[in-house]
Amino acid sequence: MNDNKSRLGFGLEAEYLLVDTQTCQPLFCEDLDTDDLLNLVEQIPVSDISIDGFNIKPLHRKAIPYLIEGYTLTDENMKPLQLLPKGIEVRTPIASSIEEATETLQILTNRLSEAVCARNWSLCTISHHPIKADFFAKRNYRRDDYWQWALTATTTYGPDINISLPAELASAVTGALEARINYYLPPLVALSFASPFERGKRWEVDGKPGLSVRTYKRSLYAPLFYVHTEPQLRFEFKGFEMPLEYGDYEAFFLVCLAILLDQNLAETASNPDRIARLRELAVHGLDHDAAAIARQVISSAHKIGTRYGFNTKPLSRLENRIEASSCPADRMIATFEETGSMQAVLQQLKVPAAINLTGEPLAHTMQTTSR
Repeated sequence: MNDNKSRLGFGLEAEYLLVDTQTCQPLFCEDLDTDDLLNLVEQIPVSDISIDGFNIKPLHRKAIPYLIEGYTLTDENMKPLQLLPKGIEVRTPIASSIEEATETLQILTNRLSEAVCARNWSLCTISHHPIKADFFAKRNYRRDDYWQWALTATTTYGPDINISLPAELASAVTGALEARINYYLPPLVALSFASPFERGKRWEVDGKPGLSVRTYKRSLYAPLFYVHTEPQLRFEFKGFEMPLEYGDYEAFFLVCLAILLDQNLAETASNPDRIARLRELAVHGLDHDAAAIARQVISSAHKIGTRYGFNTKPLSRLENRIEASSCPADRMIATFEETGSMQAVLQQLKVPAAINLTGEPLAHTMQTTSR
């Protein structure tokens, strides 16, 4: 085994919208209670899942794989007082392989899906609340950009892709990483767009229907990645939208790993350029230049993945979208245009109570996937 591969680490975080199972009505702060949700997730059995490295988020009671996500109300000193819930996040411990991280997310999501089913709710994979639009609440950060991001994030849902590198690989990551990510990641993010609705209808900018209200909004305030040093060095990629299939996560890991490790990906872009590019892509989708950049990163991901012994077949998911000039939002739009019903769209996006990575039913939601 490649020694560096054995010391790479992979983790996932995924945010889910909750919908009424029967009506597919999307739920939000006014429909949900934080204590009720905490009681629900704390009863899900997770003794077989490591919690090493998990922090206890404000207003949560213990470290578990499930977080209640939403807007935090604070006192005048910015101390958290109350959480207005928007949905539930699932987070995995750091895994030694891409497949293990993805399978652990699947297992934890299946258990959560089973738990919320008892409340007549379902989990839903969409990246912006399809009914709500501009959320507003009392300031909860002194910095205005942090506050604006907190407001924006309350109606958005997305995954975080976490990669930890051994010291000798991490030391080779150049100081221009942010500028490289600004250049290479936006076209890959465009292949994940999954938020074409707002206020119960197609989202538009100046009369032009778009593909990603989430990316259009978040790009103004949020970077595409963070570097964390505790409890260990890890790179967190935050731009992708919620996949409709688990296999997409494996492709996301591979392209992010390529951007981290391939020094031949040397083009750079400024933060203003990154913001402008993401907002353009969010409305118009992948153009010729963006498609060329995406192909370049995917080609690199094949080489890097092969070098470290990873299965690179999941990259075909992204390659097929480039060739078809499509993204997951197109599937949602087609359903909406065919049915005229947001509920029909959300019905397709509900997470089944028990599925595996290929979409086949599992014998029971509590079983684990073989490694």
